[in-house]
Amino acid sequence: MKKFSVVIIIIALLATAAYYGYEKFFPEPGIEVLKTARVERGDIKAVLVETGIIEPQVGAQLKIGTRATGVIKSMKVKIGDRVKKGQLIALIDDREIVRGIEEQNAALSRARNKLEQVKLTYPRQIKEAQADYEYKKITYNRESKLIEEQYTTQDEVDQAKSLYEAAKARLRRLKYEFKTQLKVAKATIGEITARLRKEKIRLTYNRIYAPIDGVVSDITVQEGETIVTGLQVANLVTIIDPTRLDLWIYVDETDVGRVKVGQHVEYYVDTYQEKLFDGTVEEIYAQPVVRENIVYYLAIVKVKKEDARFLRQQMTAYVKILFDERKDVLTAANAAIKFEAGKHIVFRVKGENQVEKVSVIIGVRGEDKTEICSGVHEGDVLATKLILPVSKSPARRTR
Repeated sequence: MKKFSVVIIIIALLATAAYYGYEKFFPEPGIEVLKTARVERGDIKAVLVETGIIEPQVGAQLKIGTRATGVIKSMKVKIGDRVKKGQLIALIDDREIVRGIEEQNAALSRARNKLEQVKLTYPRQIKEAQADYEYKKITYNRESKLIEEQYTTQDEVDQAKSLYEAAKARLRRLKYEFKTQLKVAKATIGEITARLRKEKIRLTYNRIYAPIDGVVSDITVQEGETIVTGLQVANLVTIIDPTRLDLWIYVDETDVGRVKVGQHVEYYVDTYQEKLFDGTVEEIYAQPVVRENIVYYLAIVKVKKEDARFLRQQMTAYVKILFDERKDVLTAANAAIKFEAGKHIVFRVKGENQVEKVSVIIGVRGEDKTEICSGVHEGDVLATKLILPVSKSPARRTR
């Protein structure tokens, strides 16, 4: 029994010696601070990072069609040409319509001559009939008085009365005819004018004009081809105005609550990564867009005309939306802010490889720095990257 106790004591002494030997030759590694950053005062911009696409504005891309049927007589533009509003860009065979217009112009000329003839002849006839009527009226009145004195016969009176009434009826008939012929002539002119106007409108269907200033982006027909209305594609030529562009920002549903009309936006595209464009959120569409099972809402930014010189439709844009900004506040590098046990902490450097854990309250988080509301002071040095020891184990962890 005594011998067994001695063995136990020897084993205990050996274990103690081994422990202290390990501590001496293999000490537990301490805290190792790799990188630091100082708490400073500055400005912070809180941004949302989203993706967008360059699209033409409403009305900036027009597909031009025609209501005419016929042969493409002349195509006056090609893809890439710049055109002005009102410029003739295509002509469909219009000989039949032109002939119809000539016929209507001739008919209109005849109708106008007819009207002038009516205006010229009827007033002259009415004037003569009026004079004849006045004369016959005087003769009849004179004969009526003479018969009272028995200086004439009843036959003379009856004849004078008959001539007077005939002159009166003729005068009334000429006035009525004049009025009627005027209406007929004017109505004829109106009808011909309407037909002529219709033919001229038909002629416009055969002449395709540019409705806006822009660039020809697509042509679906060529000279010599026959088009039939209703059997072919509605658009013959597509014109775009490259200066009228919008940026469509796809805002994630988790971020849309922080996006407001009027917020400042910065963005760039792959082909001009060194050039930063900017604008303002002008509209947020209520209708969602689902892409790859993710819900987005479109925020619209109008591209500035000076920026549109560099941008093209369907370019992908990388966007930052400024939704909050703080000036002259305490800031710390984002890498210095840690999250532990439901709260934010930092490791304040006290000396060489000596730190203390400090709880902090943060505010706005920017791209590189975070607002510090309380917990540290200006000038404090915080560890942004450090190695923490793991108790009694050679394994270590980096934070």
